[in-house]
Amino acid sequence: MIQYPNWAELDPNLLFLIYKKLYDTFDFIRFRAVCKDWCAAAPLSEHPPQFPLLLEGDPNPLLSSEFKVYSLSTGKTHSLQLPEAQNKMFFGQSQGYLVTFGIGDDSTPVLLNPFTRAEMPLPFKKCNYFSPVYINTDPIQNPDGLLIHLRCPEKGHRLAFWNKEDKNWRFARTKADSEGVYHKGKLFICCDVGTVAINLNTGGKLLQVPRSNQMRPFYCLIDAGSALLGIVQHHLCTDGMSLENCWFDVYRLEEEEEPPRWVKLSDIGDLIIFLNSNNGFCLSADDFDGIRGNCIYFTKWYAKYDNNYRTLIGRYELGEKRSEVVGHSRHSCGTWIVPNVYQ
Repeated sequence: MIQYPNWAELDPNLLFLIYKKLYDTFDFIRFRAVCKDWCAAAPLSEHPPQFPLLLEGDPNPLLSSEFKVYSLSTGKTHSLQLPEAQNKMFFGQSQGYLVTFGIGDDSTPVLLNPFTRAEMPLPFKKCNYFSPVYINTDPIQNPDGLLIHLRCPEKGHRLAFWNKEDKNWRFARTKADSEGVYHKGKLFICCDVGTVAINLNTGGKLLQVPRSNQMRPFYCLIDAGSALLGIVQHHLCTDGMSLENCWFDVYRLEEEEEPPRWVKLSDIGDLIIFLNSNNGFCLSADDFDGIRGNCIYFTKWYAKYDNNYRTLIGRYELGEKRSEVVGHSRHSCGTWIVPNVYQ
């Protein structure tokens, strides 16, 4: 008779080596669900680094409570049931949170974690666009540092931030359409004159870096920890399933120089950049076995002749003048999001 192994008795050191390679959140959750011993061996406080998932847009986003997420690391598509998001649109992502918003002046925007379904109402009315610029890891319990980009028909573009001293929202007006990025305690935005750093307490300019005549406008700015990066896109168009004509330049802000200036980079080392619409974020390839650094992941959707939509997932390696298709989803747009299920 064949003797099957008792999986619950696997050596804890072996279990550790296995679950630390589970970069797909769904695989990690399933691992912990096998039995009590496996769950105890993989505590949430020691979860492996999570590779971003692509939160797919639906052609009829206001009619569905089901979200699809595509895992680039496994090539699988997963479903999330979110009745909280039914009849709503979603915007942006930061620390695994989205802003959901229904149609109508009386709708209340909500900060939503699509993986835990945790919600936090936001007190903003009569706005038609929201994007989380900066959120700490657990905004429900600790809203300090929350920074939300608003677009209001009457008041234009504004930045709302939670002030922990008076425990209230403050606002800074901006004329730029850029969502901006929070970097080293300052808000940086792109505008006609170049890049501007804003004092959130006063709304005044702290720094202004002009764009040279040779530079194209930035697609977005990205906080890379010790550095602020600016992304320029070139020829982001598709010919059928090809992305060969899509490529990017990356610049780093030399803030300490006098005057401050942008420097074009030939490579970004072990960084992996993920681009969404008008924003992005980066991770380190050193945290993921088998994943290349010095790359930019992006999406581009197109409509086929039969009106079926598809999102192409592209990867561009700095130094090349072409990108390659590394995956696709069946819906019309997508947002890269790092799952946050551990708070």
